[in-house]
Parts: sequence; structure tokens; C-alpha cells
Amino acid sequence: MKHVEEYMFRDLTSVNENSIIRRVINTMRLHRLCVVPVINNLGEYIGCINELSILDVAIPMYMKSIYNTSFMADIDQITSNLHSILNEKAIKLVDKNYPWVSPTDSMSYAADLLYRHKVNMLPVLEGKMVVGMISQIEILSVSLDK
Repeated sequence: MKHVEEYMFRDLTSVNENSIIRRVINTMRLHRLCVVPVINNLGEYIGCINELSILDVAIPMYMKSIYNTSFMADIDQITSNLHSILNEKAIKLVDKNYPWVSPTDSMSYAADLLYRHKVNMLPVLEGKMVVGMISQIEILSVSLDK
């Protein structure tokens, strides 16, 4: 059985719960991450923020009920909404129920969580500490190791 610790990448990029959203976005952009773990002042995992949770705040309310992209909001309106939260603290957008795995979990379990929760990446935790990340590509790479 393949385990998460064999495939996880040891990227310890995270943001503090008191970081502002501007820093969260910059960190995600710099490290090419679609999700970033959020930690407290003790370095303990709290949850994650992903791109969609940030975008969700920027999309106007009327757009959330319309699924036709021909009615998509103007980018200026989206950026205006986004500017209004750039100085808010990260804790405001943290998903405290974001799924995670431990290094000893099976890759099958990680694949199941990624699929069921429709996320691209999972933090890997030992106790309350982030020790790495696992993404969909690591799940796919298991098939190369036969």
C-alpha cells in the first residue's frame, strides 16, 4: 500500500491567521498554489483558504444565482469587490473544515478526499503541524510507480 509520506511534497508555505487577504493572494501567486494552509501564532493548522473562496467574495451576489457566463460581471466590478476585502484578515475566509491527511494515510484515502471534496490539494498534518501538501498530480503519479 502506498502512503502519503512517499508522495507528499514538503512545501511548508502557509499564512498566518492574522495575515491580510492581499498577502494571502500574493503568497498563492508567488508559490503557484491554488490553496494555502492557515496557521495560528503557534504554527498550528487552523484550516485552508483556496482561490474559489476568495473569488466567491468578489463575485457579485446576483451572479451566484446565474449560471450562464453571458451574464458574467464586468472584471472591474469583480476587482472592485475584491479591493474591498484586501485588508481583511485571513481568518475571515478560512475553511476550518477543509479536508487534510496525515503522512501515514494511504494514497487511496487521499484520492478519495480530493475527489469527494472537489479540491485540488490537501495539507498533510502531523498532529497540528503542516508537514507537506499532496495534490491531484501526486495521486496520478502513483500509477507510474508500478
